[in-house]
Amino acid sequence: MITGCGVVSPLGDGVPAFWEGLLSGRSAVRPLAGFPADDLSPANGAEVHTPTEDPDRAGAFALRAASEALCDAGLAGTLPGRTGIALGTTLGGMLLFEAWDTGTLTGPALGAVPYYAPAARLARTLGCRGPVATPQLACASGTWAVGLATAWVRAGRADVVLAGGTDLLCRFVVSGFNSLKATAAEARPFDRDRRGLVLGEGAAVVVVEDAAHAAARGARVRARIAGVGAAGDAVHMTAPDREGRGAARAISAALVDAGVAPSDVGFVSAHGTGTPYNDAMEAVAIGRVFGAGRVPVNSIKGAIGHTLGAAGAFETVLCIGVMESGRVPPTAGLEHVDPACAAIDLVHGSARSTSTRVSLSTSSGFAGANAALVLAAA
Repeated sequence: MITGCGVVSPLGDGVPAFWEGLLSGRSAVRPLAGFPADDLSPANGAEVHTPTEDPDRAGAFALRAASEALCDAGLAGTLPGRTGIALGTTLGGMLLFEAWDTGTLTGPALGAVPYYAPAARLARTLGCRGPVATPQLACASGTWAVGLATAWVRAGRADVVLAGGTDLLCRFVVSGFNSLKATAAEARPFDRDRRGLVLGEGAAVVVVEDAAHAAARGARVRARIAGVGAAGDAVHMTAPDREGRGAARAISAALVDAGVAPSDVGFVSAHGTGTPYNDAMEAVAIGRVFGAGRVPVNSIKGAIGHTLGAAGAFETVLCIGVMESGRVPPTAGLEHVDPACAAIDLVHGSARSTSTRVSLSTSSGFAGANAALVLAAA
């Protein structure tokens, strides 16, 4: 069960700002101010962050999002003993590496293990003594973190797990994606004029809780994680399988795990990066599983950018919002649907009403890592 949600995003602090921003259809891709190491300086045409005394920026995002999620779940200050953390990231500790490399790593950050810093430091800060892990499946990391938390709770290894993802902008991240020629000036998912992704930063965390534990304390259940699926492409280090076979297998596996048919799903949150290959591949994969034009589809990358390891966690919160509000936000940046993607029902221009009680989120990362979640209304 999901009993709490928290986000820090370019659309604003907290779930209400995130949700209202998505419904408006506006793009707010920008670096986030007010966090450690937020001294901004230009590099390679993008604003990035220079390490300061405590450069664990991704950890600060995660703590803010986790704090909101715990308050939303009614668990602030009262964590059970068996509370775990599954926090996905791609390069969330990279500012720490940069500071270590330049000899400027001082103060509280000295005790951090850079690559695993977001999850480890969050566990220490909150006093979580259950299982702690940092799933790293490239841009499917946030989705798989929620899936891992679900597996822990199902297996009885934890009563509560803070699950999600966090990632940041820094010199290494921006330079790396620029070198791959994967970036563009505007995020335009599924648009005929899309040229690449726009990097974003932030964190999203949900509280995954055992059903009996939630019932015993009278918690409000916001949604149920009904199914989890994953599959690999085994095709290329960066390019996806253009036939969408790995993504389709992950989606199908999640549906089987949930015990629902494709016809039961009323909304799909696509990965939708805005790169030519990803969006065309996803359109094929979604059409392969659900049929042409049957299910409404959205991508949030045009609104908040590609938040890498946090992307799937943001989409989990989006799916919950869709089922609770009965509205599907429009895909920001999408004006003219690419004919190669026209077989799927892309929501754009304005929000759309829905009565769905089952939603699906799908993510795809480098090296062909695909993951999917099926969420059901409480």
